[in-house]
Amino acid sequence: MKVLRKLSLLIAMGVGAMTASAQEYRFGGMMMDHDGMMSSDMFSLSQVNFGFGTARSMAMAGAFTSLGADASAIGINPAGLGMYRHNEISFSPIISVTRAENNATATDWGNNEQSRFAMSNFTAVAKLQESASGGLVSVNLAVGMNRIADFNYRMGYTSTSAPSTSPYRSINDAFIRQMGQGGVFPNGMGILNYNYADSYYWGGALAYNNYLIDAYTDEYGDYWTSADRLGANAGIGHTVEEQSKGSINEFDIALGVNYNNNLYIGATVGIQSVRWKRQLYYGEDYLYNGQIPVYSDGEPLAEPAQWMDYNQAINLKGMGVNLKLGVIYRPIESIRLGLAVHTPTEYLLNRSYQAYMASNFNPNGDTTRPLDDEGENAWEFYSPTRLMLGGSYTLGRWAIFSVDYERTWYNGMRVTNIPGGFDISQEAYRTEITNNYKGSNTLRAGIEVKPLPILSLRVGYGLSGSALRNAQDLYYNSPTVYKTDCLSAGVGFAFGRVSLDFAYQHLKYHRTEYLLYYALHTPRGGQSYFDTASPIYKSDLNRNLLVMTMGVKF
Repeated sequence: MKVLRKLSLLIAMGVGAMTASAQEYRFGGMMMDHDGMMSSDMFSLSQVNFGFGTARSMAMAGAFTSLGADASAIGINPAGLGMYRHNEISFSPIISVTRAENNATATDWGNNEQSRFAMSNFTAVAKLQESASGGLVSVNLAVGMNRIADFNYRMGYTSTSAPSTSPYRSINDAFIRQMGQGGVFPNGMGILNYNYADSYYWGGALAYNNYLIDAYTDEYGDYWTSADRLGANAGIGHTVEEQSKGSINEFDIALGVNYNNNLYIGATVGIQSVRWKRQLYYGEDYLYNGQIPVYSDGEPLAEPAQWMDYNQAINLKGMGVNLKLGVIYRPIESIRLGLAVHTPTEYLLNRSYQAYMASNFNPNGDTTRPLDDEGENAWEFYSPTRLMLGGSYTLGRWAIFSVDYERTWYNGMRVTNIPGGFDISQEAYRTEITNNYKGSNTLRAGIEVKPLPILSLRVGYGLSGSALRNAQDLYYNSPTVYKTDCLSAGVGFAFGRVSLDFAYQHLKYHRTEYLLYYALHTPRGGQSYFDTASPIYKSDLNRNLLVMTMGVKF
């Protein structure tokens, strides 16, 4: 098993790490740290990358900062709306197929593919004013909907760990360290001495209620152990499944102005609707390969554990508001230069969380009652500012070459409201985000060729670089996107006032290696090491998009 041995730098550690930062242990991993919003959740919600939009813009990888007269301008550079010469209605249905690629040490389990049908874009553009003379040539108003982000995917895999004592291979050993450090022990009646409203300890509480861990007392005090349930000679079978559903859709109202046919100015007000649901399943099978489960001294266990299932569900929903400002300047007929600024999106989100566990011990059935955190749980944060620069060259009516550059300041994400009872400060989030994220660079390039007046052929390529400030192998708390590749192509047909465009886009999301769970031990004055950790995994995502846009001018 490959296990990270590097010192933690508060990297995307989330609540478990931040609450324990002054103590000897830090906890985290993909199957832990779900009692509140992590900085990695905010990072995922803030990633727009290549967005969606119309088939024409997607076929050119979204390189549209300096182009216009297309409905995608409403969400990229609203100055492009000033180039419209007609009223238009367009809509763009889309099919997405996303598949997870898990690393060689894991075997696919369940369905690793997710298909989805949705609406990528719907826009109506109306001329408010038009003049044949110089000066203010036209003013155009647009309203529409753009799909900003897609969270639909699923992944599942299995792997095994050989018997080991350093580090332990079971998530129960992480729960033991976490409960002990938190001072959460049962009273004389066997009831845990804490309020179940504190979901930080739910994993350990469920493991205790499922007879997977026990509390004892010796001459040194109270301590937790799994020794009565998990043999020292147990190998671990790990089964993982994540199902993610949801999206961010933005409803826009925009204005584009054409001044003297060489200067275009625009603004968009965007209101976003956020829906993101995740279901996490983690199962352990305790493997003895025909041997009798024993303690470390060789004595057989009376009641060994056979398996454990841990289920969690996280639901985010809410809204966001932002502003987009843009300008396009045409110094000569064939060249266009564009600039757009997208202000941070102010998000107001409500979050609910549920967890339950099953084992072969529960006398009341295999599954505990679910624990639900559905009370007042409002989170507010700001996404990064985006700056977009673009240039394009038009070769008569035959071809367009377009290139875009985008800078997104992920280190500028800010938390402005935390639910009551959550003991992490805004300043702690600010420090974590600043120390672990940076500005990222995105390049987009597209070409459109018109061999016939009614036919357009398009290709595009894009690359979004890393926003991670430190080495990738330090972001092991969850699979985190550090690079995105985009390849695209499309074809368009123009039939008088009706246009029909098709596009294909392939997106590759490169994500960091991650642990399912861990307890990072830092003895006072000593060097940090993983006292408890899962094997390390890597799961990249491939997304294939098919979109059609139909536009009608009138």
